[in-house]
Amino acid sequence: MMRLFHSVGTKFIVSIILSVVLFLGALMLVTYNSQKQAALENARELSAVILSQTLWRIDALFGEVRQLARSFAAYPAVREIRPEAMKPLVLAAVGARSNYLRAIYLGTTGGEMHEWGIGPGFVDHTANLEEGYDPRRRPWYRQAVERGRFTVSEPYLYASVPALGITGALPVHNSRGERIGVLGLDILLEDLRRMIGALAPHKESKVILLNSENRVIVNQFDGADGVETDKLARFTLFDAAGLEGNVRGRLMEPRGREGLYFVASTTHGLTGWKLLVAFPYNALMQPARETVRSIVMLEGVLTAILGIVLAMLGNTLITRPLGGILRVIRRIEEGDREARVPEDRGDEFGLLARQFNRLVDTIREYHEGLETKVKRRTEDLLRLRGENLRLRLIEEKEKIYGYLHDSLGARLTNINISNAVAQSALGRDGKTLREMLGRIETNTEGGIEDLKEILRGAEDGDRRIIDFEWVINANLRKRLELKEIALSCPAGVPEELNGLPRGVRFELEKILQELTSNVLKHSEATAVTLRVLFREGWVTVVFADNGRGGATESGGQGYGLTSIRHRVAYLGGAFDVDSPPGGGTTVRLAIPAAAA
Repeated sequence: MMRLFHSVGTKFIVSIILSVVLFLGALMLVTYNSQKQAALENARELSAVILSQTLWRIDALFGEVRQLARSFAAYPAVREIRPEAMKPLVLAAVGARSNYLRAIYLGTTGGEMHEWGIGPGFVDHTANLEEGYDPRRRPWYRQAVERGRFTVSEPYLYASVPALGITGALPVHNSRGERIGVLGLDILLEDLRRMIGALAPHKESKVILLNSENRVIVNQFDGADGVETDKLARFTLFDAAGLEGNVRGRLMEPRGREGLYFVASTTHGLTGWKLLVAFPYNALMQPARETVRSIVMLEGVLTAILGIVLAMLGNTLITRPLGGILRVIRRIEEGDREARVPEDRGDEFGLLARQFNRLVDTIREYHEGLETKVKRRTEDLLRLRGENLRLRLIEEKEKIYGYLHDSLGARLTNINISNAVAQSALGRDGKTLREMLGRIETNTEGGIEDLKEILRGAEDGDRRIIDFEWVINANLRKRLELKEIALSCPAGVPEELNGLPRGVRFELEKILQELTSNVLKHSEATAVTLRVLFREGWVTVVFADNGRGGATESGGQGYGLTSIRHRVAYLGGAFDVDSPPGGGTTVRLAIPAAAA
């Protein structure tokens, strides 16, 4: 089973199917997103239609009420305040519009109220008002007088019946242009809700109508923001402030209810009322989900068919020819050198068979000549090893020679100078004689230790610890004092020197020892200045004397400068000598602190 899974044909089929699935998945995602955007755009268009239809219905209602009010205001019976003539006209108009109109009345500037209507609150079609009722204190009257034109009042509690409603009010003037009162036409909120609720909702949409104070006039959400007895309930289902003028709509979550709604709103110009329409998001997305579900099912069937077809094609075009090649390979592995792949196919597998057979022949020829080549390369390798050994011996010889010159040479120079001083002090200065003999003994012991170290070929980890403060101030300075040469180190000894790799410390000590030996042997100097700096990973040494100069690496001054150059080059550094005749000698060198 595992071999089948790892076969090329299986991998090819699985790769194709996975590619198709990924492509179809991406296509499905794009389709769903486009369907989602289309659903939201459709919701925007539907909300615009519903908002427009509802506003048109409200405008048509108030337009009819306004036209009726203007007609009544022009009647002589109204302008002359003749109640007996007004009553039949009012009842005829109310009866013809009983689906929304409750009553028509005239409140005079003298405080009289003439009201007739149909329904509760009327006795013989005349309003049953409490004693002392004054229309001039009512909101509809005051609002019409203040504006001087037809107005629609905010919802309020009627005086003749315990019900909420609105009033279309219009100031009335007599033939002389004097205001005689205000004409009012009552519309119950229940009738207004019934008219707006008659609009057929689209995709479970809900219509909400709020007054200018965001109190509910109409709310098609069941049980939400109910109407109180004497006033409208404040709207809390959505954030009404966030929907101010939002005709394009937005997704919102109603308080106390689960699910999202797409909500759009607009404002009625005459009344300032806010109209909202809300679509359930799940209902909007249902067509998109159904489309995607159908696509998924269709893609599943097509993918299964594609897998079967690819499996058949893969077996015929790939698996079977590859199986024949693999069988030949196994025969060759088992020792059958004459096994070959049939070359009777005219496609790529035929070309592969011919190339494979040619490769097998080439390998056979190569195998036959392999022993001769191995023998020849073995001889070359032995010769190269001999040459490498010879070069390594030469390198080691040069290295040992440098160590002997720098270490033992410095020791012998000290012994020679100390011996000369001791001889000069013989018989006249016992203290100097003893000091020089002590130095001869110290340098002799140090030379023996250096010789042991060179003979052992000691590695960095076995070499002694080097303290450059001691090397410069106790060793170099004392050596130079033997010939009364003053040593100054203006920059001091950087503490970082003692933290260098041991190999670098060892080479740097030998370089300083050799520079000191050269001064003692050749310079005829009276002062030496040493500057050792540690900056940005580099050790810089400037060693200058005030001697006779003229020092060169090939000028008969000894092996010292050449040895120093080799040491610096070995560490990957730079070396320079400035020694004009009669102008002293200055040696500059720089060594990377991380050198091996």
